[in-house]
Amino acid sequence: MNSAPLILVSPLDWGLGHATRCIPVIHLLLQQGARVIIAAEGETATILHESFPQLTIIPFKGYNIRYHRRIPAGFKLIFSAWRIVLAIIREQQAIRRVVQEYKIDAIISDNRYGLWHPKIYSVFITHQLNIISPVFPQLINPLLAALVRFFVNKFDVCWIPDYGSEDNLSGKLSHGRPLPENALFIGPLSRFRTLPFPTEPVQKFDLVAIVSGPEPQRGIFRQLLIDQLPLKEIKSLIVSGVPGNNQMVHLADGLYEIGHLPAEALFNLLATKPLVVCRAGYSTLMDIEVTGNPALLIPTPGQTEQEYLARKLHAYEGYIYQPQNKFSLVKAHVALKGQLPKIPRYDAPVNDAYIRELMVMLEDKNSRNNPLEAKML
Repeated sequence: MNSAPLILVSPLDWGLGHATRCIPVIHLLLQQGARVIIAAEGETATILHESFPQLTIIPFKGYNIRYHRRIPAGFKLIFSAWRIVLAIIREQQAIRRVVQEYKIDAIISDNRYGLWHPKIYSVFITHQLNIISPVFPQLINPLLAALVRFFVNKFDVCWIPDYGSEDNLSGKLSHGRPLPENALFIGPLSRFRTLPFPTEPVQKFDLVAIVSGPEPQRGIFRQLLIDQLPLKEIKSLIVSGVPGNNQMVHLADGLYEIGHLPAEALFNLLATKPLVVCRAGYSTLMDIEVTGNPALLIPTPGQTEQEYLARKLHAYEGYIYQPQNKFSLVKAHVALKGQLPKIPRYDAPVNDAYIRELMVMLEDKNSRNNPLEAKML
């Protein structure tokens, strides 16, 4: 019988970014000898199965939040708050059954607030301890921060995928306010960091557009790209964010589209330093930080987190922010030509200390036999 700890990993189904940033975590867990089981459904399950076909995936219902074509994302989330609360209650009930059935030793939850268990070690991953309200931020932001901390304190530790220094990615989303006592900065989580640096790219493009996020905004962004591409003498590829569709299609002279690229194939493309056009999702930004691509950032309209991150990075060389209603590839290409972000970080050491500490704790015989004692370590 395998005595290695069994760790359940479950990312939020809000776009694909939560799933992709769990990829390096799962890789490190497997390298340290853990057994891993995944709880997910839909496209989130598809992308994780692609990276880890050998792992068991438990169907686990997500939040299933969709944006509106006309209502800004921030307001849509306010209207959907009751659904999110119900989803948190539902997943808290479901995880207890899963833990009992599969004899789980620990849980790693990426932004799923209800995925903790009172008797086993529970980890929460988030870069957004300080949510930015689209309305009355001075009044509502502190209330949202307090609510997030209420849920975070249900977990034994909160892993923040960012640097703890002033030179960081998330800015005020996870810096600026006092941190929860269980918070730990673990460094950015990019799926590219566990891959060998590519030496011979399969194909080279001048521009790679990465489409991501929930519908219908994913489809709207894709159509905006098609309407403005191809640029003259610019070979372009649209990665339209549909896992399972890996067939490249020739849309027009100099313009190609593919539904999804595995991490290694996308890394190979980005390593040639094309201009990247993308949403300002945090997981995408962590990937770009590794590859060092110049980037045009188009936040999802009304998604305050993305709007803040895009404005923050706009101050740095190699990044340009444009709101969706002022989207211009021509202007961005001229402005970014020849630029690179200042500090590509592929060669930075991979931080695996947080995984090793987790494994040491779980593999301690006394801790396994007394979960309540383990939670006090």
